[in-house]
Amino acid sequence: MTDSPTRKPSPWWTCRLQAPPSPSHRAELVASLFDFSPASAASTWLGCVAGWLYGPWTVGLITGESGTGKSTLAAQAWPQAITPDSLRLASDIPLVDLLPAKLPMPDITRICAAVGLSSPPAWLRPLAALSTGQRFRARLACALAHATLSPGATLLIDEFATGVDQPTARAAATSLQAFCRQSNIPLVAVTSRDDLTDWLNPDWLASPALIPGPDAPPIPSTFTRRSLRPRPALTLRLGRCHRTAWDLFRHHHYLKSSLARSALCLGAWLVAVNHQPVPPRQIAFSAWINALGKPGYREHRTVVLPPWQGLGVGGALADWSASLLASTGRPVWSTTGHPGLLASRTRSPRWRLVRPLGMVNPEPGRRHATCRLTAGFRYIGPALHLPLARAILNRPRPHPRTRSIPTSPRPNSSNPSLASSPTAPASSPPSAPPASPPAGGRSGAAAAICPPRTPR
Repeated sequence: MTDSPTRKPSPWWTCRLQAPPSPSHRAELVASLFDFSPASAASTWLGCVAGWLYGPWTVGLITGESGTGKSTLAAQAWPQAITPDSLRLASDIPLVDLLPAKLPMPDITRICAAVGLSSPPAWLRPLAALSTGQRFRARLACALAHATLSPGATLLIDEFATGVDQPTARAAATSLQAFCRQSNIPLVAVTSRDDLTDWLNPDWLASPALIPGPDAPPIPSTFTRRSLRPRPALTLRLGRCHRTAWDLFRHHHYLKSSLARSALCLGAWLVAVNHQPVPPRQIAFSAWINALGKPGYREHRTVVLPPWQGLGVGGALADWSASLLASTGRPVWSTTGHPGLLASRTRSPRWRLVRPLGMVNPEPGRRHATCRLTAGFRYIGPALHLPLARAILNRPRPHPRTRSIPTSPRPNSSNPSLASSPTAPASSPPSAPPASPPAGGRSGAAAAICPPRTPR
């Protein structure tokens, strides 16, 4: 369905912004030069169809140009809403201490993961020590935590994603609206950025406008009710990468920054957003090693760059990596304590819980983390096609100085290296054989998955 203005007769919201005219000589001079009265310049009328009063909704978006009354409309329509500004957050207190004391720790980890703040070390830093993007997500987490403890309260985020880069804003919008829908928390976002509409996926869209006076007729285009639609797709190119790529990701891992010398390093490169090619860049890293004390492979490190956290990229890369290793016939294991991965793999049909959440493995002779909660999983999903997996695993590791990525993906639905979905581009590991291999003996899918090498 396409966007359509509200059809029901809705109340016509109007507001007058008035300030006393300036009696200064300079103000009178400006008014005389441009032929208008100072009294008319001190009064402004705003109008918008209040269609949010009709029909159920969970996520709303108020957008428009600066000076059209977005913040005024939000403050008058939802005067009792929970906002980050109303919380008066201190900048010298760690984030975990800014959250409500009544909130249990599992809910804290779930809320932080929901806003894309997936790095536990960042939870222990004060707001002043966080980056702009992390501070934006931390304020979202605090407001979301208070809204969780106040059933029926509306969460209002004014100036949403102002001053934040585009990847961070998109990821935060996607994860925030998904959490609010799951928790049934009414959310109203106010922003002048029109590039976040598809990522926030609101149920309605309001755009207040300037009107000549209180008797102006309603403008139907100021309110639009939207139908839910798929979120914009990310297209990833998956393949092996050099171990030196870990230098870009090591500081974002919540455990040790070391990397085993025998690790098989795999990566995810973003090549298109909503089917529009973008300059390729690696946004995720996953390393796998031989399992200790049992046959098979185990997950060693999986990291996603902060601007892309909360979109399912890490889970998609880990699932594809597990399907690649499962093609060898050996079991694939994963031990994790990350709240996001725990929730994702508990729900996923591709992973089976083999050790419940705890400090120590109950089996004698096995040692796991003794100071943090972890759970063990085994991959039970489909395996990658064996010839394709062999072409990837037997290929020499690409050297960082000779690795290159095509600037645009080749759209091919049968190519398992290019996956496009609203959240997790590679969430479904391919199991079907690729198309006929090209000249040279290597399949076309394998050539697309592995970052191509250029001669020195």
